[in-house]
Amino acid sequence: MWHGLRFARKIVRQCAALVASSFLLLAICTAHARILHTRPTPSETWDPLLPFTIGSGIEFETNSESSQYNFPFLLEYNFTEPLRITIEPNIEHIHAKAKDARTVTGFGDLETALEYEFVRERRYRPALTAEGVIRWPSASDADIGDPGRDYSLGLIASKDLVFIDLDLSSMYTFVGDSNNRDTFEISLAGEWHLNYRFDVEAEIVYGIGAGGIRGQPGTLAGISPASPGTDLTEGTVGIAWHASKRLKIEQGAIFRSDGTWQIVFAWEWSFSGE
Repeated sequence: MWHGLRFARKIVRQCAALVASSFLLLAICTAHARILHTRPTPSETWDPLLPFTIGSGIEFETNSESSQYNFPFLLEYNFTEPLRITIEPNIEHIHAKAKDARTVTGFGDLETALEYEFVRERRYRPALTAEGVIRWPSASDADIGDPGRDYSLGLIASKDLVFIDLDLSSMYTFVGDSNNRDTFEISLAGEWHLNYRFDVEAEIVYGIGAGGIRGQPGTLAGISPASPGTDLTEGTVGIAWHASKRLKIEQGAIFRSDGTWQIVFAWEWSFSGE
């Protein structure tokens, strides 16, 4: 009897350790809930029972003056199949390397987006989604966020080509900071399905105007050396692992024409499944 109790306790401890390690893995893998700027269409995340998606991430960037860690979070909810709202709060930490730089930790700017898929995808027609984004100046420290409120309007064309999904998008941003110009960016993103578990993801973004890409943590914190008015090209490549019908984990790297680079990790949990 006592041997049976000890064996049962051992099994319980092993199960608890397995669960704890699983949560630790998710904590380590938390990242920009997605490593690509382009979001999936609202109909892809729709479910009549629970159309809700959560995620998080870690983004790392460094230069000679400071290192930046960004911990963004993702909350998505579909009001209807074509209409979705996205909320992205984040926490940022800047570690100073130079004597004249500050080490700062706090909440970054809040970003909210509303997307409406007004044309559904057909065999010879891409899906078309209109997107409106607001960046709220909610940062707890001036070195983390940007002054003013940004308003962005965009259009996304999405097409499933069986083995690869393509998204072509454009976005114009009315910048609230009087020291920066309005920006325009155009991007092409693709997901190549290796099998039902793994995808290769890639994206190229070209930004005109403010030396930064919308949603780029380096721009928000001022770590990027690009000056206002400078055009910027950004390329992303990564791998997505579909661990289950609901859980996707991504890892990748971002390279920019100004010489900066970034390592990104991401996970998202879709209650609707795939």
